[in-house]
Amino acid sequence: MILPGSTAFTKTLGQQSDAIVTTDLTGNFIPTAGIQTNYWDNQVSSGLNLRRFNGIGHSTTDPDHFLLDGTNDYLGKASGSGYGGDPLELGGGTRPFTLGQWFKYNNVNHYIFYCGDGAYVSLDGPPAGGYSYILLEVLTSNDQCKFSVRPPYTGTPTDAATATFSSFTFVDDTWYYVALTHDGANDYSVYVNGSFIGSLTSTYALAYGSDTLAVECGAKNLDNTKSYSGAGTKIGHIHVYENGYLTNSQVRQNFLATHDIHDNRIYGTTYTG
Repeated sequence: MILPGSTAFTKTLGQQSDAIVTTDLTGNFIPTAGIQTNYWDNQVSSGLNLRRFNGIGHSTTDPDHFLLDGTNDYLGKASGSGYGGDPLELGGGTRPFTLGQWFKYNNVNHYIFYCGDGAYVSLDGPPAGGYSYILLEVLTSNDQCKFSVRPPYTGTPTDAATATFSSFTFVDDTWYYVALTHDGANDYSVYVNGSFIGSLTSTYALAYGSDTLAVECGAKNLDNTKSYSGAGTKIGHIHVYENGYLTNSQVRQNFLATHDIHDNRIYGTTYTG
């Protein structure tokens, strides 16, 4: 028997958990806090920030979010005084990480997370030759999530491992919490709303100890071609764990902690707020 008010009761009904996982948390971006003119302030103490590029708008229409225009808006590499300071980065190599983001799918391409080896989006062009990157996206062509990882130069600049997760189809005009975890070895796993949807097994990884590996949302820069998430894209909470490989239950904890089924202003029971 499950009693109202018990932990089991809360988890069974999918109600809000107390707090997100804080171990190894290096990026905690809350859409109701730290909204500066040119950047989004990290709520982790002394944490690094995300720059607001090209006038990306912040909306206080419930739930609070960043709204992309589909032309050139994105959240990316902070730089210098007034623009968020030093960039928020992943370490690369064998370091584990976890990335999580709330976004609203609206039948356009969504570039949820992009991290390139010195090939950040604001760069005029990526480095000569091959460079490593990770890219988590949702494609309007099939309403499915796709993950790609390219290693440091191996002799063939286009070497990459990719996986499309056909077990889950996104529905238009709906908020989702999507997370990517990497164990630092050969496992990349993807979760939607706290549930596992698939994994990619690959030894490919970001380069270690080289150029900037800035975490960016809403755009990508691949082989001197930049692309941006479609118009109307909405971005909510963002979580970054450097050296942190979250388990399935921990990803679900973050999902539960950042929405409220009783309040449409915080994604709500149907996630259509």
